[in-house]
Amino acid sequence: MGKADFFPRKVYIDKESFDLPLTQRILKNIGQIPTEIILDREDFLEKRRISRDSVKFGKRDLFVTSQKGEFVKRCPCTPHTIGCNYFIINLDLNCPLDCTYCILQHYLSDPIITVHANLDELWRQLDIFLHKNKNRTPRIGTGELGDSLVIDHITENSKDLISYFRGKDNVLFELKTKTLNIENILNTEPASNIIISWSLNSPRIAESEEEEAPSVEERIQAAQRVSDKGFRVGFHFDPLVLYPGCEDDYQEVIAHVLTNINPGRIAWISLGSLRFPPALKSVIQDRFPQTKIIYEEMIKGKDGKLRYFKPLRLEIYKKIVRLIKEKGGQTIPLYFCMESESIWREVLGWIPKGEEDLEAYLSSPLGKSI
Repeated sequence: MGKADFFPRKVYIDKESFDLPLTQRILKNIGQIPTEIILDREDFLEKRRISRDSVKFGKRDLFVTSQKGEFVKRCPCTPHTIGCNYFIINLDLNCPLDCTYCILQHYLSDPIITVHANLDELWRQLDIFLHKNKNRTPRIGTGELGDSLVIDHITENSKDLISYFRGKDNVLFELKTKTLNIENILNTEPASNIIISWSLNSPRIAESEEEEAPSVEERIQAAQRVSDKGFRVGFHFDPLVLYPGCEDDYQEVIAHVLTNINPGRIAWISLGSLRFPPALKSVIQDRFPQTKIIYEEMIKGKDGKLRYFKPLRLEIYKKIVRLIKEKGGQTIPLYFCMESESIWREVLGWIPKGEEDLEAYLSSPLGKSI
Protein backbone atom coordinates (compact mmCIF):
# COMPACT_ATOMS: atom_id res chain seq x y z
CA MET A 1 0.00 0.00 0.00
CA GLY A 2 1.22 3.48 0.77
CA LYS A 3 3.38 4.27 3.76
CA ALA A 4 2.32 1.29 5.86
CA ASP A 5 1.23 -2.26 5.26
CA PHE A 6 -2.49 -2.96 5.47
CA PHE A 7 -3.78 -4.82 8.50
CA PRO A 8 -7.49 -5.59 8.84
CA ARG A 9 -9.67 -4.15 11.56
CA LYS A 10 -10.94 -7.66 12.27
CA VAL A 11 -10.44 -11.18 10.91
CA TYR A 12 -13.41 -13.50 10.46
CA ILE A 13 -12.69 -17.22 10.09
CA ASP A 14 -15.03 -19.80 8.64
CA LYS A 15 -15.09 -22.62 11.20
CA GLU A 16 -14.47 -25.22 8.47
CA SER A 17 -11.19 -23.52 7.56
CA PHE A 18 -9.84 -22.81 11.03
CA ASP A 19 -7.39 -25.72 11.20
CA LEU A 20 -5.93 -25.24 7.71
CA PRO A 21 -2.21 -24.35 7.61
CA LEU A 22 -2.79 -21.05 5.78
CA THR A 23 -5.36 -19.97 8.38
CA GLN A 24 -2.90 -20.68 11.17
CA ARG A 25 -0.20 -18.75 9.33
CA ILE A 26 -2.54 -15.76 8.99
CA LEU A 27 -3.37 -15.89 12.69
CA LYS A 28 0.34 -15.88 13.51
CA ASN A 29 1.02 -12.89 11.24
CA ILE A 30 -1.85 -10.66 12.40
CA GLY A 31 -0.74 -10.57 16.03
CA GLN A 32 -3.37 -9.10 18.38
CA ILE A 33 -5.98 -8.19 15.77
CA PRO A 34 -9.47 -9.38 16.92
CA THR A 35 -10.82 -12.55 15.36
CA GLU A 36 -14.24 -14.17 15.21
CA ILE A 37 -15.23 -17.70 14.21
CA ILE A 38 -18.09 -17.79 11.70
CA LEU A 39 -20.46 -20.73 12.11
CA ASP A 40 -22.77 -19.92 9.18
CA ARG A 41 -20.85 -18.61 6.18
CA GLU A 42 -23.86 -17.68 4.04
CA ASP A 43 -25.65 -15.86 6.86
CA PHE A 44 -22.47 -13.91 7.61
CA LEU A 45 -21.98 -12.87 3.98
CA GLU A 46 -25.64 -11.90 3.54
CA LYS A 47 -25.43 -9.55 6.53
CA ARG A 48 -22.27 -8.00 5.08
CA ARG A 49 -23.97 -7.41 1.73
CA ILE A 50 -26.82 -5.39 3.22
CA SER A 51 -24.67 -3.29 5.56
CA ARG A 52 -24.25 0.45 4.98
CA ASP A 53 -21.61 1.13 2.30
CA SER A 54 -20.73 -2.55 2.26
CA VAL A 55 -17.94 -1.98 -0.26
CA LYS A 56 -16.09 0.54 1.90
CA PHE A 57 -16.45 -1.38 5.15
CA GLY A 58 -15.63 -4.66 3.44
CA LYS A 59 -12.20 -3.26 2.65
CA ARG A 60 -11.41 -2.99 6.35
CA ASP A 61 -11.93 -6.63 7.33
CA LEU A 62 -10.60 -10.03 6.30
CA PHE A 63 -12.57 -13.24 5.84
CA VAL A 64 -10.74 -16.57 5.77
CA THR A 65 -12.72 -19.39 4.20
CA SER A 66 -12.38 -22.17 1.62
CA GLN A 67 -13.02 -22.11 -2.11
CA LYS A 68 -16.14 -24.18 -2.79
CA GLY A 69 -15.77 -24.23 -6.55
CA GLU A 70 -13.10 -23.68 -9.16
CA PHE A 71 -9.90 -21.91 -8.23
CA VAL A 72 -8.80 -21.61 -11.86
CA LYS A 73 -11.00 -19.81 -14.36
CA ARG A 74 -10.52 -18.22 -17.74
CA CYS A 75 -10.42 -14.42 -17.68
CA PRO A 76 -13.89 -13.19 -18.73
CA CYS A 77 -12.69 -11.14 -21.71
CA THR A 78 -15.32 -8.87 -23.14
CA PRO A 79 -17.22 -9.96 -26.31
CA HIS A 80 -16.20 -8.63 -29.73
CA THR A 81 -12.57 -8.11 -28.69
CA ILE A 82 -9.37 -10.12 -28.93
CA GLY A 83 -9.13 -12.29 -25.84
CA CYS A 84 -5.88 -12.32 -23.87
CA ASN A 85 -6.23 -16.03 -23.05
CA TYR A 86 -5.42 -15.24 -19.45
CA PHE A 87 -6.37 -17.54 -16.59
CA ILE A 88 -7.25 -16.33 -13.12
CA ILE A 89 -6.48 -17.99 -9.80
CA ASN A 90 -9.27 -17.04 -7.39
CA LEU A 91 -7.16 -17.19 -4.24
CA ASP A 92 -7.66 -13.72 -2.75
CA LEU A 93 -10.73 -11.62 -3.56
CA ASN A 94 -11.19 -7.89 -3.12
CA CYS A 95 -8.65 -5.33 -2.03
CA PRO A 96 -8.09 -2.61 0.61
CA LEU A 97 -7.07 -0.17 -2.12
CA ASP A 98 -10.03 1.94 -3.23
CA CYS A 99 -9.65 3.04 -6.86
CA THR A 100 -12.59 5.01 -8.19
CA TYR A 101 -12.74 3.07 -11.45
CA CYS A 102 -12.41 -0.42 -9.92
CA ILE A 103 -14.90 -2.84 -11.44
CA LEU A 104 -14.79 -5.04 -8.34
CA GLN A 105 -17.20 -2.55 -6.71
CA HIS A 106 -19.78 -3.87 -9.15
CA TYR A 107 -18.46 -7.33 -10.00
CA LEU A 108 -17.88 -9.05 -6.64
CA SER A 109 -20.97 -10.24 -4.79
CA ASP A 110 -19.25 -10.59 -1.39
CA PRO A 111 -18.00 -7.17 -0.21
CA ILE A 112 -15.15 -8.26 2.07
CA ILE A 113 -11.49 -9.07 1.53
CA THR A 114 -11.49 -12.85 1.26
CA VAL A 115 -8.70 -15.41 1.44
CA HIS A 116 -9.31 -18.99 0.37
CA ALA A 117 -7.21 -21.13 2.66
CA ASN A 118 -7.66 -24.62 1.17
CA LEU A 119 -4.38 -24.60 -0.72
CA ASP A 120 -4.25 -28.37 -1.16
CA GLU A 121 -7.28 -28.11 -3.42
CA LEU A 122 -5.64 -25.25 -5.32
CA TRP A 123 -2.54 -27.35 -6.05
CA ARG A 124 -4.74 -30.25 -7.17
CA GLN A 125 -6.67 -28.07 -9.60
CA LEU A 126 -3.49 -26.45 -10.91
CA ASP A 127 -1.97 -29.88 -11.57
CA ILE A 128 -5.00 -30.74 -13.69
CA PHE A 129 -4.90 -27.38 -15.48
CA LEU A 130 -1.22 -27.67 -16.37
CA HIS A 131 -1.66 -31.24 -17.59
CA LYS A 132 -4.51 -30.19 -19.89
CA ASN A 133 -2.37 -27.35 -21.26
CA LYS A 134 0.96 -29.18 -21.41
CA ASN A 135 1.40 -28.42 -25.12
CA ARG A 136 0.79 -24.68 -24.71
CA THR A 137 2.22 -21.80 -22.70
CA PRO A 138 -0.76 -20.21 -20.95
CA ARG A 139 -0.51 -17.17 -18.71
CA ILE A 140 -2.07 -17.39 -15.30
CA GLY A 141 -2.12 -15.03 -12.33
CA THR A 142 -3.82 -13.89 -9.15
CA GLY A 143 -4.23 -10.17 -9.75
CA GLU A 144 -7.60 -9.94 -11.49
CA LEU A 145 -10.03 -10.09 -8.55
CA GLY A 146 -7.75 -8.52 -5.97
CA ASP A 147 -4.23 -7.13 -5.69
CA SER A 148 -1.72 -10.01 -5.69
CA LEU A 149 0.58 -8.61 -3.00
CA VAL A 150 -1.38 -6.14 -0.87
CA ILE A 151 -1.92 -8.67 1.95
CA ASP A 152 1.09 -10.86 1.19
CA HIS A 153 2.73 -9.93 4.51
CA ILE A 154 -0.29 -11.61 6.14
CA THR A 155 -0.78 -14.63 3.88
CA GLU A 156 2.73 -15.16 2.43
CA ASN A 157 0.96 -16.73 -0.54
CA SER A 158 3.51 -15.37 -3.02
CA LYS A 159 6.17 -17.71 -1.64
CA ASP A 160 3.97 -20.78 -2.04
CA LEU A 161 2.81 -19.78 -5.51
CA ILE A 162 6.31 -19.06 -6.79
CA SER A 163 7.52 -22.35 -5.32
CA TYR A 164 4.73 -24.22 -7.10
CA PHE A 165 5.29 -22.63 -10.52
CA ARG A 166 9.09 -22.59 -10.40
CA GLY A 167 10.49 -24.81 -13.13
CA LYS A 168 7.14 -25.35 -14.86
CA ASP A 169 8.29 -23.91 -18.17
CA ASN A 170 5.00 -24.52 -19.99
CA VAL A 171 3.27 -21.74 -18.04
CA LEU A 172 3.88 -18.07 -17.25
CA PHE A 173 2.78 -17.09 -13.77
CA GLU A 174 2.12 -13.43 -12.91
CA LEU A 175 1.60 -11.55 -9.67
CA LYS A 176 0.01 -8.12 -10.30
CA THR A 177 0.06 -5.27 -7.81
CA LYS A 178 -0.09 -1.54 -7.18
CA THR A 179 1.76 -1.89 -3.89
CA LEU A 180 5.28 -1.87 -2.45
CA ASN A 181 4.73 -5.10 -0.53
CA ILE A 182 7.67 -6.95 -2.07
CA GLU A 183 9.69 -8.25 0.88
CA ASN A 184 8.58 -11.85 0.34
CA ILE A 185 9.47 -11.51 -3.35
CA LEU A 186 12.92 -10.15 -2.55
CA ASN A 187 13.51 -13.06 -0.18
CA THR A 188 12.56 -15.62 -2.83
CA GLU A 189 14.80 -16.96 -5.59
CA PRO A 190 13.61 -15.76 -9.02
CA ALA A 191 12.49 -18.06 -11.81
CA SER A 192 12.36 -17.38 -15.54
CA ASN A 193 8.62 -18.08 -15.82
CA ILE A 194 7.59 -15.83 -12.90
CA ILE A 195 6.60 -12.23 -13.69
CA ILE A 196 5.92 -9.55 -11.07
CA SER A 197 3.82 -6.77 -12.58
CA TRP A 198 2.68 -3.30 -11.62
CA SER A 199 -0.38 -1.35 -12.67
CA LEU A 200 0.71 2.15 -13.59
CA ASN A 201 -1.03 5.36 -14.49
CA SER A 202 -0.13 9.01 -14.68
CA PRO A 203 0.81 10.63 -11.35
CA ARG A 204 -2.30 12.81 -11.58
CA ILE A 205 -4.65 9.83 -11.90
CA ALA A 206 -2.77 7.85 -9.26
CA GLU A 207 -3.17 10.69 -6.79
CA SER A 208 -6.80 11.53 -7.52
CA GLU A 209 -8.31 8.14 -8.42
CA GLU A 210 -6.25 5.43 -6.66
CA GLU A 211 -6.94 5.91 -2.98
CA GLU A 212 -4.56 4.13 -0.57
CA ALA A 213 -2.17 3.18 -3.39
CA PRO A 214 1.47 4.34 -3.37
CA SER A 215 2.75 6.86 -5.88
CA VAL A 216 3.75 5.90 -9.40
CA GLU A 217 7.35 6.78 -8.55
CA GLU A 218 7.32 4.36 -5.61
CA ARG A 219 5.84 1.57 -7.72
CA ILE A 220 8.56 1.96 -10.34
CA GLN A 221 11.20 1.89 -7.62
CA ALA A 222 9.69 -1.34 -6.28
CA ALA A 223 9.72 -2.83 -9.79
CA GLN A 224 13.37 -1.85 -10.15
CA ARG A 225 14.27 -3.65 -6.92
CA VAL A 226 12.42 -6.78 -8.03
CA SER A 227 14.08 -6.62 -11.47
CA ASP A 228 17.49 -6.19 -9.87
CA LYS A 229 16.74 -9.30 -7.80
CA GLY A 230 16.45 -11.26 -11.04
CA PHE A 231 12.71 -11.45 -11.67
CA ARG A 232 11.15 -10.37 -14.93
CA VAL A 233 8.63 -7.58 -14.49
CA GLY A 234 5.56 -6.38 -16.34
CA PHE A 235 3.54 -3.18 -16.51
CA HIS A 236 -0.15 -2.55 -17.12
CA PHE A 237 -1.22 0.92 -18.25
CA ASP A 238 -4.87 0.15 -17.69
CA PRO A 239 -7.07 2.08 -17.51
CA LEU A 240 -5.55 4.94 -19.47
CA VAL A 241 -7.57 8.02 -18.56
CA LEU A 242 -7.84 10.92 -20.98
CA TYR A 243 -7.53 14.55 -19.86
CA PRO A 244 -5.76 17.65 -21.21
CA GLY A 245 -2.02 17.05 -20.99
CA CYS A 246 -2.28 13.33 -20.28
CA GLU A 247 0.09 12.48 -23.14
CA ASP A 248 2.93 14.44 -21.52
CA ASP A 249 2.24 12.80 -18.16
CA TYR A 250 2.27 9.28 -19.61
CA GLN A 251 5.43 10.11 -21.55
CA GLU A 252 7.22 10.97 -18.31
CA VAL A 253 6.11 7.71 -16.67
CA ILE A 254 7.21 5.60 -19.65
CA ALA A 255 10.57 7.39 -19.80
CA HIS A 256 11.06 6.81 -16.09
CA VAL A 257 10.25 3.09 -16.43
CA LEU A 258 12.61 2.50 -19.34
CA THR A 259 15.39 4.59 -17.81
CA ASN A 260 15.38 2.70 -14.52
CA ILE A 261 14.55 -0.83 -15.69
CA ASN A 262 16.39 -2.78 -18.38
CA PRO A 263 13.87 -3.33 -21.22
CA GLY A 264 15.26 -6.85 -21.52
CA ARG A 265 13.86 -7.59 -18.04
CA ILE A 266 10.33 -6.47 -19.00
CA ALA A 267 8.13 -9.43 -19.90
CA TRP A 268 5.31 -7.34 -21.37
CA ILE A 269 3.38 -4.09 -21.24
CA SER A 270 -0.39 -4.06 -21.64
CA LEU A 271 -2.57 -1.12 -22.61
CA GLY A 272 -6.26 -0.53 -22.02
CA SER A 273 -8.46 2.55 -21.86
CA LEU A 274 -11.06 3.47 -19.25
CA ARG A 275 -14.20 1.39 -19.72
CA PHE A 276 -16.96 0.19 -17.45
CA PRO A 277 -20.46 -1.28 -17.53
CA PRO A 278 -23.17 1.39 -17.28
CA ALA A 279 -24.30 0.02 -13.89
CA LEU A 280 -20.89 0.87 -12.40
CA LYS A 281 -21.34 4.57 -13.16
CA SER A 282 -23.96 5.05 -10.46
CA VAL A 283 -21.78 3.17 -7.95
CA ILE A 284 -18.86 5.47 -8.70
CA GLN A 285 -21.09 8.56 -8.50
CA ASP A 286 -22.33 7.47 -5.10
CA ARG A 287 -18.99 6.43 -3.61
CA PHE A 288 -16.75 9.04 -5.26
CA PRO A 289 -18.79 12.19 -5.93
CA GLN A 290 -15.58 14.18 -6.46
CA THR A 291 -14.32 12.19 -9.45
CA LYS A 292 -14.64 13.62 -12.96
CA ILE A 293 -13.38 10.68 -15.00
CA ILE A 294 -16.83 9.18 -15.66
CA TYR A 295 -18.22 12.40 -17.17
CA GLU A 296 -16.13 12.45 -20.33
CA GLU A 297 -18.01 11.82 -23.55
CA MET A 298 -18.28 8.06 -24.07
CA ILE A 299 -20.17 5.59 -26.20
CA LYS A 300 -21.55 2.15 -25.48
CA GLY A 301 -19.45 -0.41 -27.33
CA LYS A 302 -20.51 -3.74 -28.80
CA ASP A 303 -19.71 -5.32 -25.44
CA GLY A 304 -22.16 -3.00 -23.67
CA LYS A 305 -19.42 -1.10 -21.82
CA LEU A 306 -18.98 2.64 -21.86
CA ARG A 307 -15.66 3.69 -23.37
CA TYR A 308 -13.95 6.54 -25.20
CA PHE A 309 -14.64 7.04 -28.91
CA LYS A 310 -12.42 4.86 -31.07
CA PRO A 311 -10.46 7.78 -32.64
CA LEU A 312 -9.52 9.00 -29.15
CA ARG A 313 -8.40 5.52 -28.11
CA LEU A 314 -6.39 5.11 -31.27
CA GLU A 315 -4.67 8.44 -30.73
CA ILE A 316 -3.52 7.74 -27.16
CA TYR A 317 -2.53 4.15 -27.98
CA LYS A 318 -0.40 5.20 -30.95
CA LYS A 319 1.36 7.87 -28.92
CA ILE A 320 2.13 5.51 -26.04
CA VAL A 321 3.36 2.70 -28.30
CA ARG A 322 5.57 5.16 -30.16
CA LEU A 323 6.95 6.48 -26.87
CA ILE A 324 7.75 2.99 -25.60
CA LYS A 325 9.63 2.12 -28.79
CA GLU A 326 11.45 5.46 -28.92
CA LYS A 327 12.66 5.03 -25.33
CA GLY A 328 14.25 1.70 -26.07
CA GLY A 329 11.38 -0.70 -25.72
CA GLN A 330 11.35 -2.01 -29.31
CA THR A 331 11.63 -5.61 -28.13
CA ILE A 332 9.05 -5.46 -25.31
CA PRO A 333 5.89 -7.47 -26.10
CA LEU A 334 2.89 -5.12 -26.16
CA TYR A 335 -0.73 -6.15 -26.07
CA PHE A 336 -4.18 -4.68 -25.56
CA CYS A 337 -6.75 -5.58 -22.97
CA MET A 338 -10.29 -5.77 -24.30
CA GLU A 339 -9.72 -4.13 -27.68
CA SER A 340 -10.87 -4.98 -31.20
CA GLU A 341 -8.97 -6.42 -34.12
CA SER A 342 -8.94 -3.02 -35.83
CA ILE A 343 -7.18 -1.42 -32.83
CA TRP A 344 -4.51 -4.14 -32.87
CA ARG A 345 -4.01 -3.76 -36.63
CA GLU A 346 -3.84 0.04 -36.69
CA VAL A 347 -1.59 0.43 -33.64
CA LEU A 348 0.59 -2.68 -33.47
CA GLY A 349 0.43 -3.70 -37.12
CA TRP A 350 -0.67 -7.30 -36.55
CA ILE A 351 -3.52 -9.39 -35.19
CA PRO A 352 -3.16 -12.59 -33.18
CA LYS A 353 -4.69 -15.38 -35.25
CA GLY A 354 -5.76 -17.29 -32.16
CA GLU A 355 -5.06 -17.92 -28.52
CA GLU A 356 -1.94 -19.95 -29.18
CA ASP A 357 -0.62 -17.22 -31.48
CA LEU A 358 -0.87 -14.69 -28.65
CA GLU A 359 0.67 -17.14 -26.19
CA ALA A 360 3.69 -17.63 -28.45
CA TYR A 361 4.08 -13.86 -28.85
CA LEU A 362 3.98 -13.12 -25.12
CA SER A 363 6.28 -16.00 -24.22
CA SER A 364 8.83 -14.89 -26.82
CA PRO A 365 11.86 -13.17 -25.23
CA LEU A 366 11.87 -10.64 -28.08
CA GLY A 367 8.13 -10.21 -28.41
CA LYS A 368 8.19 -10.55 -32.17
CA SER A 369 4.94 -10.96 -34.07
CA ILE A 370 4.50 -14.31 -35.77
